Amino acid sequence: MVLAIIGVAVIIAGQLQAQGSEGWYIEEVSLGLGLAILVLTVVFPAIREVEFGFPSGVKISAAFQNREEELGKAFESQKGDLELYAQLLCEDPALSADLLEAAWAKTAATWRGPVTPELRFYVLCLFVHLLDSHHRWVTPVARNRPPGDGGPVSTTPLNALSLDERIVVVLREFVDLPSTQIAALTGRPLAAVRQDLQTARAVLDQSNGNGGSP
Repeated sequence: MVLAIIGVAVIIAGQLQAQGSEGWYIEEVSLGLGLAILVLTVVFPAIREVEFGFPSGVKISAAFQNREEELGKAFESQKGDLELYAQLLCEDPALSADLLEAAWAKTAATWRGPVTPELRFYVLCLFVHLLDSHHRWVTPVARNRPPGDGGPVSTTPLNALSLDERIVVVLREFVDLPSTQIAALTGRPLAAVRQDLQTARAVLDQSNGNGGSP
């Protein structure tokens, strides 16, 4: 409200001072400045949080600084239902809790919609995605050893990968980063990242489709 009054006052003052040969200049400047202030009165309330990178780490929060608190309250109110659904989907209580926490953390970082009860469906979608990726990549499977080295050994598809392949899989399947961002993050060519992902998925298919035979 104060900004709106100031904006109108600047425009009126410019109109009153617009006299003489340079009057048009004063009028134009005052009009532009006044309109800019009025625009701020509309835009500023829509900003949830504005942070300025001052050296001292000063953080200036605008009208919607309670967004994180709203999300936290929503999660607490739905936590019982979410934990029940998660435990029904995953028989390992510790894993269920870890994946649910990860799903909620990702929700808090990415959700831009209204904070309503429907938020839990988004959390569950992320939970199911993480659970599916964990099941496919981290569940142990039996893999045959070379002849003379003993019987089958239990390992996971993720552990069967090279370090580069493992990094690509984790960033793609669990973090949901596209290949272009993975290449930028790891400093590797995009073609190499895509090749590692293709190789890793072949290892996964081999483990699941051929009963763990190499």
